[in-house]
Amino acid sequence: MSPGGHLVTTAIACAGTTALTGSWAATAAVAAGGFFIDLDHVADYVLLERDRPLTPDAFLRHYIEGRTRYAVLLLHSYELFALLGLAAWWTGSLWLWAYLLGATLHLALDLTFNGEITPRSIVAFYSFAYRLAHGFDARRLLGAVDFEPAPAGFWAAFFSGGRLADAPALPSLARTWPPSKPSC
Repeated sequence: MSPGGHLVTTAIACAGTTALTGSWAATAAVAAGGFFIDLDHVADYVLLERDRPLTPDAFLRHYIEGRTRYAVLLLHSYELFALLGLAAWWTGSLWLWAYLLGATLHLALDLTFNGEITPRSIVAFYSFAYRLAHGFDARRLLGAVDFEPAPAGFWAAFFSGGRLADAPALPSLARTWPPSKPSC
């Protein structure tokens, strides 16, 4: 899913959290789980990717155009979610439950939308152990796919996300589920 899509859905979830709980801490935790969870992409980009400029636009285009070589993504893992769920249950922490709510929303959207653009198992990809077993190699984990160049302008790219080359331009509501494979 595009970063802009995560921002919009997280803003809606935050508004709902504030309305239901009245807790700014819970709202901040939903925001952390729903949107700021993607900071692990920044960590991977800065620490593992080479020959890359350190600008927001270059970072965004790197991901949208499918040039990622490593996918550690510590925060995007079932294992971390399970540990945090256990800690939330054990402590009764509203903050942890709210973080997990936002993160679960984020992960569900990633599974749905990113699953449309990878030939490999997107469900397995979100297991840290699975990524570790494949050496965090993005090509081995996700398969080789060709992406269109990112749209011109940071905000256009932020809200549009990545698109497969030669993919039909269907509005998101016109997509079929499960995604159909193009006929040759």
